[in-house]
Amino acid sequence: MRSTGRLERICRVAFVLSLISMPLTGCVGFNPANVPLERFDPDHGYRSIDRTQHRDVGRATLFLAFSGGGTRAAAFAYGVLEELRDTMIAGEGGRTSLLEEVDTISGVSGGSFPAAYYGLYGDRIFEEFEGRFLKRNIQGALIWRALRPWNMLRLLTPWLSRSDLASRYYDEKVYDGATFADLREAKGPRIHINATDLSSGERFTFNQNTFDVICSDLDPFPISTAVAASSAVPMVLSPITLENHAGSCGFRPPGWALKALAEADANPRRARAVENFLRLQDREHKKYIHLVDGGISDNLGLRAAIDAIAIAGGIEALREIHDVEVTSQLAVIVVNAETDPNPMIDLSAAAPSFAQLMNSVSGAQIRRYNFETLITIEEMLENAGRELRARGHDVSTHMITVSFDELEDAEERRYFKRMPTSFHLSDRKVDDLRAAGRRLLRSSREFQRLVAALQ
Repeated sequence: MRSTGRLERICRVAFVLSLISMPLTGCVGFNPANVPLERFDPDHGYRSIDRTQHRDVGRATLFLAFSGGGTRAAAFAYGVLEELRDTMIAGEGGRTSLLEEVDTISGVSGGSFPAAYYGLYGDRIFEEFEGRFLKRNIQGALIWRALRPWNMLRLLTPWLSRSDLASRYYDEKVYDGATFADLREAKGPRIHINATDLSSGERFTFNQNTFDVICSDLDPFPISTAVAASSAVPMVLSPITLENHAGSCGFRPPGWALKALAEADANPRRARAVENFLRLQDREHKKYIHLVDGGISDNLGLRAAIDAIAIAGGIEALREIHDVEVTSQLAVIVVNAETDPNPMIDLSAAAPSFAQLMNSVSGAQIRRYNFETLITIEEMLENAGRELRARGHDVSTHMITVSFDELEDAEERRYFKRMPTSFHLSDRKVDDLRAAGRRLLRSSREFQRLVAALQ
């Protein structure tokens, strides 16, 4: 009850701030966050799959997905990273950390913060991230920045938005001015930071493959702006706006994408995925792209993998297109910080408050979509294993879910699932979330099977 009241007060303050800056928020699109790309080059920029830009595949193909959920999600995911770091397996030069086998991390909203940080700085995350993000009152800092007199005035102009304030704060206090060029130079795992295209409701992933379609250069784009877009909760934070430069750099859709469109009758799902990707080319009707919280389109961060396989026409086709190595173990670890609906609104005849209404509507949609997405990725993973084995590859697949639902104790489960979605939690709650993430991953039977296979 106490945390719910605090969340409602914070939401009311945030809502008032949003009303303050609403009169001219329609002008924010005149201050786009991206720059044009002079000439399309398939070898330029941070790519979703490029063996020269990322760490070696190693002995396993390991995909991590970090859900949304503010600091709750970030701390939960951080605990999983800690457990992976401390899980040792056999390597060519002796024992090595399982974290070194992670090839891809896909993050949404709160989950995008640790994903981006690990992609940039590797093991430094275990020395710095707790103090720079997890145990810092990010939410309070953003509110006080917005309340500064000079910022309140600037928020009434086209040159500053609430998400601009957030992006600049993350740039200064968390990511040290890092850009996607720095992410490419880090040569860590592939990092997918996911937002939502406000007008279409489709997932928007920050990589040069996406930016090619709008003829924009991702290299100078700040990491802080990408995570600000991924966590831009509607009404509380404003959209991050990109200008569409499509048609100015010589980009042409790849042959496999055109083939998918030509074979739409045979595989409509594949064609739909390609259509959504190429819809950004229509600059005449889409001059600007307004990006909001990635949880609206995919709160688990799994659609990037689902769409990539669908667009390519299967796991083997994806492997051949991008020359991806096949390893003996293919694993997906989903870190799901989903919460339960608020039970209190069912005990009163009074109309729910604004905060309760927003939380309930968004939470209901997220829970239903999460369920369907988990079923889809599990079926796709099984099919991928069968397809690769049919092609002569000796592959085992592992679907590993880390969620509060896996907690056996009902009281402990309620404790975690009632934590608010905010960017400020007590130090104790952060530590509890980290410990829960570690324990749940370690106790997973499928995770134990993966580790045993790599010993």
